[in-house]
Amino acid sequence: MRTLCVTSGKGGVGKTTLSINLGIAIARAGRKVLLLDGDLGLANLNVMLGIIPKLTIHDVVRGQKTLAQIVMPTGYGLDLIAGASGIAELADLGESERQNVMHDLEGLSGYDFLIIDTGAGIGDNVIRFVMAADDVIIVTTPHPTSLTDAYGIIKTILAHEPKPLKLLVNNAPTAADANRVASRLKSVTDRFMNGTLDYIGYVPADALIEKSILAQKPHLVLNPGSASAQRINEAAMQLLNRPEANIKSSLGRFLRRLIGQ
Repeated sequence: MRTLCVTSGKGGVGKTTLSINLGIAIARAGRKVLLLDGDLGLANLNVMLGIIPKLTIHDVVRGQKTLAQIVMPTGYGLDLIAGASGIAELADLGESERQNVMHDLEGLSGYDFLIIDTGAGIGDNVIRFVMAADDVIIVTTPHPTSLTDAYGIIKTILAHEPKPLKLLVNNAPTAADANRVASRLKSVTDRFMNGTLDYIGYVPADALIEKSILAQKPHLVLNPGSASAQRINEAAMQLLNRPEANIKSSLGRFLRRLIGQ
């Protein structure tokens, strides 16, 4: 199982929407995908998908269910582990609770991709997910505050470990605007930080995306022919084209790194 973490320095940049739609694009390419809501205390994936979960990760933390028992089909070709919106204690799990959740991941099998939609910012749980994952996508927009916060999370991640990161620019007015954002962040990363930033594409500003959010339906399902949907598909193909060496052992590696072993 390959682990992919989607994160951002700032909320409101479209991270959750992209997590869902990248997952759908990867699933349509023939991979089995599991979505995990890593924003543990303010869950949004199930809301975006129009799903009301009977069981959430809170039931796992309390020891009442295993992760395998709370996995839900979404109807869009991928499965979901829902978070627990508004349950404050999940926002900062203790070590024993974190280990309960992560050890349960070992019981899940048959998936090619685990996509984790983290919370925004640089909280401890976010950084743990990011540092443990095989691949990390930083989502930003051309807005100056989003760029500043993207720089901040890149700097924080690379201070922990000089791992390669991927950049996806969302809500860009034009391709040229997205390229300028990517060049700026890549230049700063290359010059001042010991790491790499791989630009995997952009998603143009599109009112249809906002309409899909309001409809609680994935953009790739409602608007598959749109330019923005095509750009999401292209970004997903960039991820799939990565060499898959050692993927079979990646879940165990992910779990060990996540719980600090």
